[in-house]
Amino acid sequence: MLRFIHAADLHFDRSFEGLKGLSEEAVHLLPERNRQMLDNLMATAIAKEVDFVLLAGDTFHQAKPSLKAQGALMEALQTLETAAIPVFLSFGNHDYYKADRYWFAFPSNVHLFTEARARSYSGVTNQKESYRISGFSYETAHLERGLVADFPSRGSETYAIGMYHGDPTASVYAPFSIGEMKAKGYDYWALGHIHVPTVLSEAPPILYPGTPQGHSRKETAGGFVEYVELTPGSCRREALPVAAVFWREISFTANYSDRKQLLADLEQQLRSLAEDRALLVTVQLTDSQLDPQTTAAIENGELQHYLNQLLWRDSEIQIASLQISEETAAREDKPVLSAARTAQHLAVYQDRQIFGELVEELYRHPVAGELLQSYPDYQKEVLAAAAKNLAADFALEDDER
Repeated sequence: MLRFIHAADLHFDRSFEGLKGLSEEAVHLLPERNRQMLDNLMATAIAKEVDFVLLAGDTFHQAKPSLKAQGALMEALQTLETAAIPVFLSFGNHDYYKADRYWFAFPSNVHLFTEARARSYSGVTNQKESYRISGFSYETAHLERGLVADFPSRGSETYAIGMYHGDPTASVYAPFSIGEMKAKGYDYWALGHIHVPTVLSEAPPILYPGTPQGHSRKETAGGFVEYVELTPGSCRREALPVAAVFWREISFTANYSDRKQLLADLEQQLRSLAEDRALLVTVQLTDSQLDPQTTAAIENGELQHYLNQLLWRDSEIQIASLQISEETAAREDKPVLSAARTAQHLAVYQDRQIFGELVEELYRHPVAGELLQSYPDYQKEVLAAAAKNLAADFALEDDER
């Protein structure tokens, strides 16, 4: 059995975005959460006794990472060096590789992909099973050429794994198709670039694990890495939490004439979110019929700051944003999604092979399959219905960045 961690898009030197009104203590500690996520990831790899760790691009958010950020990464990687766990690291469109940017040599256990062409590393596990890992890195912020064709076909190793930072729908981020990946005969494709966990294929697994640390309220699905157990012909996967702080969104009905009751109920609902994880919560007040003094306390941040000071005393919950809804009827109880990301994900399933993965069982059905073969607009209509349902169930907003 081969065991490994697949992570991508750490962006661990990125600031948390869209925050205001935090307690003074939280403001001081929040920048350290990125480093804590990094430590959590390394500790998870050691606890699972993995054969190696894959970091599939955009480990750094900045093209020129700071000395402090570089030092933090090297220290974290050295914990895996001490545990004799290899790391295979590629560079994405954010942290594209330039050798002269680095103040440190990477630890000896780290194998780097440094060119915009495919190359491979081979190894043997403690159980004497052989593997080959193939990948590439960006050398500039854009890579308009798809590189799957450059990857070697499956060799004689027990396991073949591809690392690929790209987007099947974006021409400037190493575009690819699911079909050409499958044609290589690999056991697993470790993708990076899309921050929301996304499975493009189950057989073989071709997937994005999502960002392991969400940095804005658009990344509420982030916070995990993929733990993988491969045996010849089978794969078991598990998403493991590593984020130091998770994002949550709540809608709170604020139809109160008594501001004392509003304060008590809002505090109680926030405390009910408490779990064994630090939380950043965006609060949308709906059905608001509030007096001018209460409205002013919300709009000028006084209420949010007070609640954050109160919550920090005995929990790690902070309100990232507290706002009165301007579109209560249309947005009530709707979580927020990025309009651009939503369109991007729907575009992924325009690929007939990726879409076919989703409805494979239907096509195999003796009756349904025959009907679908004579229904050429099925894919188009399903995606149109999906877009309509998303617009009805979620509030789609433009990205903040």
